[in-house]
Amino acid sequence: MSKWSDLKNNPRLNEIFKKRLEITRLIREFFWSENFQEAETPVAVRLPGQEPYLNPIPVLFHDPNGIVNKFYLQTSPEFAMKKLLAVGYEKIFQICKCFRDFEQFGGNHNTEFTMIEWYRASGTLEEIMDDTERLFKYVATGLKVESLKSKDHVVPIFGEWERLSMREVWKKYSDVELNDYLTSEKMAELVKARGYAVEEKEAFEDLFYKIFLNEIEPKLGMQKPIMIYDYPEQMTSLSRLSKNDPRYAERFELYIAGLEMANAFGELTDAVEQKKRLEADREKRAQMGKETWPVDSDFISALESGIPNAGGIALGVDRMIMLFTGAKDINEVIFQAVGDQLSS
Repeated sequence: MSKWSDLKNNPRLNEIFKKRLEITRLIREFFWSENFQEAETPVAVRLPGQEPYLNPIPVLFHDPNGIVNKFYLQTSPEFAMKKLLAVGYEKIFQICKCFRDFEQFGGNHNTEFTMIEWYRASGTLEEIMDDTERLFKYVATGLKVESLKSKDHVVPIFGEWERLSMREVWKKYSDVELNDYLTSEKMAELVKARGYAVEEKEAFEDLFYKIFLNEIEPKLGMQKPIMIYDYPEQMTSLSRLSKNDPRYAERFELYIAGLEMANAFGELTDAVEQKKRLEADREKRAQMGKETWPVDSDFISALESGIPNAGGIALGVDRMIMLFTGAKDINEVIFQAVGDQLSS
């Protein structure tokens, strides 16, 4: 990660960090110009989300009487921001630090990273797509650049972005009709036929990603940014089902130059269904041998109180800065003081 001495002695890294500051300013300007309110919620929470594949980092707080309280550094501010929707906030955004344990250092990942999340209530997934595209183009205009760069790939930012369903993407890049493989049993047959190992009772999501990550993701967003929508319903515990086809759910991800940039949902606001899905995720965590905690009852109560249909998204700011600056990896866009470095 960039140290103070790096910024002093390396003009290229110094320029990257100056652009980082400018990009975060432009992000805020964009949302203010769209009449969003900036939110600020706690980084340490008692009950994090239940995502089976994310690993919150525990921290201990001690009061003067010797009582120890266990919290977790947030993997996302999602639950807190949805509670704000429940009390009447309609258009909110937050730029914040998030933390995920067992992440590699360098490349495209870091245990501590900067996220921007925003929500529209009422709001649709299509409106969040439009926000995302306008945000990137607003920042590009402010920086006076016309393309994004990742390693050897240069992707134009202006012009029409691509929007394809997950079904269309599988057909285009793997010649697979996804509708024929929407059960764990069928997906396991396909994965095995394509030469990947299959474990007994392997989850649909794990099977899905063996093909997606190896055959599809590296090809995404090479000519223009692409937003892929309608994910199989098994992979979307926080989003509502598609009105057109309940086998799929309202979710999209943004890819640029093969790099995943953002994850968005048509937010699930049914409290009963949400609790059921979170309990299922909690059970999966237990089956995987991971630490578990109760479902956040305050979050469920917020849903019960009534939240309008909403759209929301989480976007990695560090990765966004990497593309706008042409940085070699995430280490070059994150400043960390000497002595605090976990990896050089």
